[in-house]
Amino acid sequence: DIVFFLIDDLGYADCGFNGGKEIKTPNIDRLAQSGAIIENHYVQPVCSPTRSTLLTGRYPTHTGVYTIVSPGAGWGLPLAERTLADALRSAGYRTALTGKWHLGEFEKAYQPNARGFDHQYGHFFGMLDYFTHERMNKLDWYRNGAPLKEEGYTTQLIAQEACKVIATGDQSKPLFLYVPFNAPHSPFEAKEEDLRKYPQLTGNRRTYAAMVDAMDQAIGRILAAVEARADAANTLVLFFSD
Repeated sequence: DIVFFLIDDLGYADCGFNGGKEIKTPNIDRLAQSGAIIENHYVQPVCSPTRSTLLTGRYPTHTGVYTIVSPGAGWGLPLAERTLADALRSAGYRTALTGKWHLGEFEKAYQPNARGFDHQYGHFFGMLDYFTHERMNKLDWYRNGAPLKEEGYTTQLIAQEACKVIATGDQSKPLFLYVPFNAPHSPFEAKEEDLRKYPQLTGNRRTYAAMVDAMDQAIGRILAAVEARADAANTLVLFFSD
């Protein structure tokens, strides 16, 4: 099995394993301590190029995804590109995405279910409200391409769906689970119980810390779901940030 975490706009020194002291990240730190830390590698600076590069293994100069895909832009990751999900599904994996896509949605052919993912849950764009799931007053929350209206904090919902995917489905097949959180990308919005953990901080820094904390908790829940499986030891976990 493969579980692939992609974090959105996480600061380099905001995790404990990189020297961070302000924010509690025990689950991310545990991953680092039990695995390999890659300290010198390339990453794209913004959302869509990061996702296109990771899912195709090709630089933006080859895919043409140089900038952010916006609503109404009328383009996305070129349909000729083969994604990691395409490759793994053809190799017998069941494939799922819970989180942010950001590689085009204006036609069904550009959406996750047509790009190698058996299951999709989450949002197509960035900067959505963490509580209403709206972007510029328009709902941006879907399950398998169908609009979905539900309550909850996006970080928690993404983890909840990921845990469900791990526990259900065809267990005879290996799983590729891609979890691209929108956290801690703006807007700065956090749950009160997480804000209370950081009384020493103020303003956006306090909210950001609470958002990262919530994301770390979500990762912990997903890891617990993996560890509950009989084949947990046969799981590759990757953690990236743009």
